[in-house]
This record gives sequence, C-alpha cells and structure tokens, in this order.
Amino acid sequence: MSGTRPGTYFSLLGPVQAHRDGSPLPLGPPQQRALLAMLLCRRNAVVGLDELIDGLWGGEPPRSAVGTVRSYAYRLRRALGGGLLTHGRGYALQVGPGELDLTRFDELTTRARAHVSAGDPEAARDLLARALEMWRGPALAGLPGPQARIQRERLAELRLSVLMERVELDLRLGGHGGLVAELTGLCLEHPLNDRLRTLRDAALERGGREREARTTPPGAEAPAAAPTPTAPPHLPVPAQLPYVPGDFTGRAEAVRDLLDALAQTAPETVVVCAVGGIGGIGKTTLAVHAAGRLRKHFPDGQLYANLGGVREDPADPAAVLAGFLRALGVTDPALPEEPRERAALYRTRLAGKRILLVLDDARDAAQIEPLLPGSPTCAVLVTSRSTLSGLPAARRLRLDVLPAAEALALLGRIVGEERIAAEPAEAAALVERCGGLPLAVRIAGSRLGTRPAWKLADFLRLLDGRRPAFGPGFGPALPGRDGPEGSVEACFRLSYDLLDAGQARLFRLMAVPRTSTLDLASAAALAGLDPAEAERHLERLTALGLLESPASLTYRFHDLLGEFAAARSEERDSPGDRTAALLRLADHMLACAREAYAAERPGHPLVGLLTPTTARGASFEAGPPHIEAVLAVAVQSLEARPSAVGLIADTLLALDPALDGSFLWAALLTPARRVLRTAEEQEDLRAAGRTGFLLGSALTRLGRFDEAEAALHDAERAAAAAADEVVRTEILICRAVARQGRADWTAADALYREAIAAGTACGNAWGATNARSNSVSTLLRLRRYAEAAEACRLSLTAAREGGDRYGEAHALYSLGIVARQGGRAAEAIARHRESAELGVRGGYPALEVMNLISETAAHLAAGHPGEAAECGERALAATERLGWRAAQARTLRLLGTALAESGDHARARTRLTQALAHLEALALPEAAEASAVLASLAPLGH
Repeated sequence: MSGTRPGTYFSLLGPVQAHRDGSPLPLGPPQQRALLAMLLCRRNAVVGLDELIDGLWGGEPPRSAVGTVRSYAYRLRRALGGGLLTHGRGYALQVGPGELDLTRFDELTTRARAHVSAGDPEAARDLLARALEMWRGPALAGLPGPQARIQRERLAELRLSVLMERVELDLRLGGHGGLVAELTGLCLEHPLNDRLRTLRDAALERGGREREARTTPPGAEAPAAAPTPTAPPHLPVPAQLPYVPGDFTGRAEAVRDLLDALAQTAPETVVVCAVGGIGGIGKTTLAVHAAGRLRKHFPDGQLYANLGGVREDPADPAAVLAGFLRALGVTDPALPEEPRERAALYRTRLAGKRILLVLDDARDAAQIEPLLPGSPTCAVLVTSRSTLSGLPAARRLRLDVLPAAEALALLGRIVGEERIAAEPAEAAALVERCGGLPLAVRIAGSRLGTRPAWKLADFLRLLDGRRPAFGPGFGPALPGRDGPEGSVEACFRLSYDLLDAGQARLFRLMAVPRTSTLDLASAAALAGLDPAEAERHLERLTALGLLESPASLTYRFHDLLGEFAAARSEERDSPGDRTAALLRLADHMLACAREAYAAERPGHPLVGLLTPTTARGASFEAGPPHIEAVLAVAVQSLEARPSAVGLIADTLLALDPALDGSFLWAALLTPARRVLRTAEEQEDLRAAGRTGFLLGSALTRLGRFDEAEAALHDAERAAAAAADEVVRTEILICRAVARQGRADWTAADALYREAIAAGTACGNAWGATNARSNSVSTLLRLRRYAEAAEACRLSLTAAREGGDRYGEAHALYSLGIVARQGGRAAEAIARHRESAELGVRGGYPALEVMNLISETAAHLAAGHPGEAAECGERALAATERLGWRAAQARTLRLLGTALAESGDHARARTRLTQALAHLEALALPEAAEASAVLASLAPLGH
C-alpha cells in the first residue's frame, strides 16, 4: 500500500511529473525533480544521503549539498502529501502498484513476452505498442546531474530494445508495409545499430524491394573512419575472467547473495551488483569466483576489465569499450572514435545477449556509467574501494575481514593442514596478526609455503619485530599481482596516493591516538579542523576504503591500515605535530567530559574549577569503549608532554560520573597511577590531589579498602596544600565510604560530618548533600534513626530542587534502607524499586545493583525468603555484569541466607561457600555472618 495520498501518479518516461486525480503537483526546480527521479528509480528502498548528493552533483558537491538535499526532501514531502520517509541519513519514497509509468511499462513488456512464449504474437504486439505509447519524450527530460544522465541513457536503451521487439513482431504478423518509413527514421537516429539495419532490410525484402535492402539509408551514411561494423565468422564466446586461486575460502553468504542477485530469470532492468571494501579484503577474488559459477547462466560470455580505480591513471572508459567491442567482434577500423557512439555500438552489440560484465577496481560511478549495458539480459558485477554511492546497484556488499575460522582455513589451504595442526595456537595468533585481511593471510602463507622448515612461532616473532608487520619487501609477489598490489603496504598506498594534502594529513593523524574508534568531533579536534571540513575528509577516506564507518559519523581503521597510517605519520609528521594533535584531542575530551559532568551533577562547583579548554564541549558517550579511549589518550598525551598533567588529571576527574555509571573503575587503576606518578614528579599538588581522589574512589568501589585509604590520605593532604577544598570535600566522602566498608561506623560518621562542613564552607552544596545521603547507612548502624531519616529527607529535597537525577535516585535508595531498618519492609521494597528504575533510566547500573541487594534484604526482613532468593539471583547477575566483587560477595551472602530459610540447603551451602571465599578475600566484615549461617545448615547427607 502506497504511503502517498490516493490518486497520485508519477511519470518518468518524459519530463518528470506527478499528478493527483489528474491535476499536476508542483515539483519545484529541475534539481529538486532530479532528486525525486532518483527516489522513484529506487522506489520503496532507502537511498542514502551520500548517494543522493553524488547523483545530483557528482564528485564536486557544494558545501551546502546536505542542506540543499534536506530542503528538497522537505518541499517534496509537502507537495506529495506523504510517502517520502526519512531513514537515518537517507530517504525512501513509497510508491504503490500502478502509481509509476515505468512500472506499468515494465508490466506491459513482461506480459507481452509471456504472450510470445505462449504463441500469441498479436496480443504481444498490442501490449508492446501500448507500452511504447506511454513515452512522452526522452525519459527524465531536462534534469541535471550524473544520476539523471545515467538513468536517461539506460531508459533510452530500454525503450529502443522494446521498440525493436515490437518491430520484429510486426514483421512476423505481416505488417512490413508500414515499417519501412519508421525503420528508415530509426536508422538515421541510430546509424550504428546493426539490428535496426537488419530489420529495415527484412521489411524491404518482404515488400518486394530487395534492391534497396542492404544499402545505407539516405542521410545515414557512416563516416569513412567508422564503417559499418561486421563480426567475423565463428566468433568465440568472450571468456575474459582472470585466474582465481583454487584455495578460495569462506564468504559463503556473500557468494550466495551475488548468485541470487545476478542469476534472476527475467529481470526488468540490468542487474548491477557492487562489492566494496578496503584494499586486500578480497573483492576481486570474490567477484571472479562468483562470476565463474555463473557461466552457464550467461552463455553468451563474460567480459572483464580492471579499471585501475586506485591508480594515478585509471582506465579510460572509451579504451575499455574498445576492448569489449573487439571481444564482441568489432574490428579496429569499425570502432567509432566518438565515445558516445562507441558506447551506443557497445550497447547494441549486447542487446538481447546474456553476458556478465565484471568491472574490477572502479574509481567512481562516472567511470562505470559508459560501460553499463542497456539490455536487461545482461548483468554487471563491480568491485571498488570506493562506496560508489551514485551507482544504481540492486545489491551492495561491503566485505569485512574474514572470521577467524575462515582465515585459519585459508592459511591451512596455503601452507598445509598438518602445519596448522602442529602449531594450532601459533596459527590462530598468526591470522589474528593478519587482522583477518585475506591479502595479508595469503602473503604470510606464501612466505611460509616456500619455507617448509620454518616454525609458525618463528614467523610470528619475525612479524612482531616489524612495524608495520607487512611493510615494503615483505613476502613474495602473489600470482596475478605482479605489480604493487602484491604487498599489503603497496596495496594500501595506492589509495593513500589519491588523497590531497588535507585528507592525507587527517589520515595520518587518525593513527596517532591509541584508540580503535574516533567520532567526527574528536577527529576534527585531533587535526584542528572545522567539523564540516573534517567530515568531508573523513567521508573521502571512507569512500576510498582507508577508514571504516561502523556507525553514523564514527570512524576506525582496520588494524593493518592503522599500522600503515602510523608509519606514514612517522615519516611525514614531526614529534611536535603528533604531540600537538594528542593535546588537542585531550582538550576536546575534557570539554566533552565537563559538559557531561555538569549534566549529571547539576550545580557542582567543580565544573568551573576544571582546566579551561580551547574546544567547545560536545555530546559525551559514556559507554565503555569511549571511556577506555579517553583513558588511553590521557596516558599517551602525558607520555608525550608530562607538563600537561594538570589538563590530563582534570580529564580523568571529569570522568567521575561516567565511571560511576559504567563501573569501569578497574580500567582506571593503571592510567590513574601513571598520572599520579607524573603529577608527583612535576610537583603539581592540585593534579596529585585530584588524581589521588579518583584512584581512591576506584579502589573503594572495588573493595580494596587498605589501598584506598592510603591513596585517599595522600590525596587529601595534597588537596589541602593546594587549597582545593571542593575536591577535598569529595575525598572526605570517599574516605568515609571506605571506613564504612570496614564497618568502622564511628570513623565514617566523623568523616561524613567533616565532609558536610567542608562542602558547606567552600560552596560545594552538591558534595554536602551527597555526604548526607551516603551517611544514612552509618547513622542507622549507630542507631541514630531520626538523624538518618532527616538526612534522607534533606537529600531528596535538595536533589529534586536541583534537578539531580543521580542524587534523587540515591536518596530514594537511602529511604529504602531507613524503611527496612524501621520494620516497614513493603515501603522499603517500593522505595528500592523506584530508585532502581531511576537508575536504569539515568544509566546508573551501580545504583540498580545497590537497590537489588537492599531489596533482597528487605524481602528477608519481611519473612519472604522465596522472593528474596528470586531478587538475589537478579542482583547476582547484575553484579557479575559490572564486575563489582564486593557487591557480588554481599549478594551471595544474602542469597545463601534466603535459600537456607527456604529450606534449599544444598543450594544455600553452595552460595554461602562462594560468599565466604569472596568476603574473606576482600576482608569484609560480613564474612562472620556468612560463616554463621553456613554452620547452621544440616551436615551433608542429612
């Protein structure tokens, strides 16, 4: 069912038009109508924004291209009244049955061919005549842009092919008398079309005008330089596919997709499949392998051309056409000089034939356009490092690296399965070192294959001693790759050499930070570029296969491409340039983390006390990959410039809310210790206090209380010396939490009181509120129930008034504890569930864990061990996801207790034994409680 309004009808077979209930719709200027035409040609499928831009402007779009396309889409949506949908960075136009003239044209021609097959040529002829009457002039008349040109020529060839089918049926039905004038005009219009000449001669002969047959129509004399082409007798079927290695391995799904797409029985138009991916990924091998399996489906032959898309001198389409025409029987004297005439002759030669074209290593859609056939009996398989966004492909495959099992199988087929079996671990490490890149696996295998006495372990050590591992001169040239593509580095360099200076610089600098992925804003900061300029460069790098884009505006290297880029940076960029790039990235990361800190802890004065940044803050992704990237860049920046320790310490400090939410505290330990050591070496007390606080926080969360207290003691002393009272407030809170973990309630109470006083004195109201909320457990242990309840009330009020989601959730958690201690189990459970829900919505998994544990305790207190056991199992799963050992130990104790009270002593014994091992390892006071419950269980066997 169409998404456009009922009664809407679109026309492509002439000027592009749209009507509703017979009235024309305003479609705007020619370029806007060209956009509509692209969407109609790909009706009901998503067309990406990049593809639309490429189709409208080609390789040199204006800077305003994105905005222009979106403006056109908005206007078309208003004009059409629906049906034009946005999908991510693309659009899809919903078109129902019978709402497009091209669809009706295809339906009529399909029905006509069915009538021919059924022996009813008269009905077939009438249907073809009706189909041709739908044309109102040249298709897509007057529309600008390369995509409109491609479609216009394709549709013109389609119309001519159908017209000739109708003429042949007229001849079969005896209608030759009225055909001579029509065919004479067509021969004048298409002087190089042999099929039209043959049909005209047949019409003349059947009308008794044999003497006029086999002569050139008046006015259609072929130029002397391009006589009528003739095919030599017994012309062999072209079979141009190159050699493909007999050890082709894997890619089963990709092969199946290509075979299904290319082997259609009656396609309505030429099927084009595009295979993309980085250099060395195996595009050519896959394409030739698939094409070889399709020989029977294309009995008239296979044409192949290497278009040299990544070379400085890519193949000229006119020269490729000449080669194809020679393979199709056209002699050199008969080759037209003019490229458009050559393309027309080529399409004529292909008309009605079942031929598969393999166009390897294409540069762009413009290079491919003249080589596309017009007859739907042909099919095209294209490979390219470029994304070819302007190509009207029916199926697109973007090859990824080989899975480990397939890469290992390929290596085994090259070097011998017995060598893989002899050193399985080393073989797995080798294919991992190759990054799953088929070219690298082949090169490594070929080298090992010529050295049968070598051990795989020795070869691995050789690789590990090289940077990059597959650099110049490594390994033999591969069969069929005599030139530079025979090595991994040379293969990559072909794409690199196509970059302009700005693109090449960004490519090199992207390899400087030790991170797997960078988003657009980070890449722009790294290179010191405006985001719009950086995006253009990054999209060019992605289009050439030098970068991958796993998500919108996110970019990464393949491992070996990253090594190649790093080597180029070592060659071209000075150490100062690389250090400056790292510091720009660190500055950007601090700016983003500051924005996130301000959002998570509204009103916290620390936001204004962080190192000022040049960059403006952007959105901050708080997931593990991004946090780990920030930590890696922080350490790397410090290694490059130790004096930047203040900036780096603040970057880590600003991660505090993100670390609290993700519970990646273990990942922080090594970077924090490295930064702290540098701060002490640089005698930067402020940086030492801030980093020491974060290190102590991590150790406290991980239950390593002795280490935490030592780190926090030093951090407090440094913060006091630096008069960093806002941070000192946070240190006091963390020290109190550590004493709480040791069940030293009196010391914890004193530290909480000191933190509240310090926070109030220095204007850190957020810290004072946090100290008050955290103190609730201590106050309850000290039996100061009224104070605990008041602390909860004050904390909840302050959090809600300040819009502090985390503070509100934590205050509700504390209220749950107070309710449980007061014997109000149902209220406690409700509070914990409310807090946990806020924690999940806000992205605070640690709070979810805390509430599940406390809810388990509330069920136990209410005398409901079954519900406690169920909740405890959920809490245990959550603690395991976070890797929170102290919480896991406490959960196991509660779960074991619940199972014991339920009478399930076998499972209770298992859980309590596990709890005791964890609690004793962490020196937590609950070990005695777990031991007591365990001892109370009936002995085994009773």
